[in-house]
Amino acid sequence: MYNLKNIKQMKGHKNVRKLAMCLIIFLGYCSIIWGQSPSSQDELNKGLGDLIKYFKDDEEKEAKSGMINIPGAYRLIGLSDEPINLQMKETVLKNPYGDDFPVSYSVIYKGRLISLFQSGFFTTHSIQTLERDLSYEKKINTKRFDYHWLIGNKLVGLSEGRYFCLNSADKWIAYKDSIPLWNQPKLFEDAKYLVFCDRFGEFGGSVYFFNKKTGKTYFTGANEANTVYKKDDKYYILYELGHLSVIRSSLKEIPDPDLLTPISLEEVRKTTRGRFGYYDASKAQSIIFRLEPITFHSTFNYKGRTVYLTTNLGRTFLAEKENDSIKIVNPLFNNSFVMHYPVTTSYSDTILINRAWYMIGRYREISCFIIKDDEFIKIDWNEKH
Repeated sequence: MYNLKNIKQMKGHKNVRKLAMCLIIFLGYCSIIWGQSPSSQDELNKGLGDLIKYFKDDEEKEAKSGMINIPGAYRLIGLSDEPINLQMKETVLKNPYGDDFPVSYSVIYKGRLISLFQSGFFTTHSIQTLERDLSYEKKINTKRFDYHWLIGNKLVGLSEGRYFCLNSADKWIAYKDSIPLWNQPKLFEDAKYLVFCDRFGEFGGSVYFFNKKTGKTYFTGANEANTVYKKDDKYYILYELGHLSVIRSSLKEIPDPDLLTPISLEEVRKTTRGRFGYYDASKAQSIIFRLEPITFHSTFNYKGRTVYLTTNLGRTFLAEKENDSIKIVNPLFNNSFVMHYPVTTSYSDTILINRAWYMIGRYREISCFIIKDDEFIKIDWNEKH
């Protein structure tokens, strides 16, 4: 492993940085190829070959790659000695009702990817085959909706200001429980809390913990929250910030959300430019790490390993964090994805990552990733993004 900050200080640092990145990756590669199965070795070899070619490209490509942000880094980056072998798949799904994108983030329900469009109607696709389930669509498209979520393992929709859910017979009935959501995705849910956020980029943002038992809401600051998870009875928020020269990822730990600053839902709906997140005066949270310049868009547990979906050096890939080191476990498609407002949801055997792109669809889902059965599936709406 090599410290990129020290490398940068060497004479002729532009070319040295290119060579250093190639050397780091190549040495990491050489240390792990022995003992791999032929298919795993071949896939890793191709991925690394493409990555090395990218780093050895011309000066213009270097500028586009994000390597211009490296001088301020102290990061150690290299290949994991335990790569994760995933089969890459990608497909394009069409909106049958028009050319717009889903109005709310897709969810997984009863083995189907459920997506809602501006027409107010759903599309459903089998998670196993990604084929449309027209029969199920006909069954649930008996009412028009403005937004939808998976809450308490129920498919919930907002229609004309009222909340409905599907019952066991797949019939829409009035949803009786309190819901703090109106036009934003759910970040996380367990037996006690329903978690959501607002995001205002460099102006801040907040993550809200709605206590389902008491009806009270508590908040803490987080610029662009993308993942909330629970581990050892503590809650964790992964959030990011990318603005001008600032590229940062942070992880916050919250032992007891009820000890955060309280706020009413009426006040939450008035939030503008992230002002509440900056005024969490409680001492009920702490920062586990804050890394620059790297972007963690998502984190999830994969076979007992904490994996991050990250963008750095102009490439989006999967990695693990080891102290101050970033270890690449899979190069994915060897390109870069624009990841605006991502949300990660971990189901029992499937991980779903929703993704927007503000310049194309504003806050709507233009794409999503599904990780299951040793596959990484990229689903784009209407065309490749």
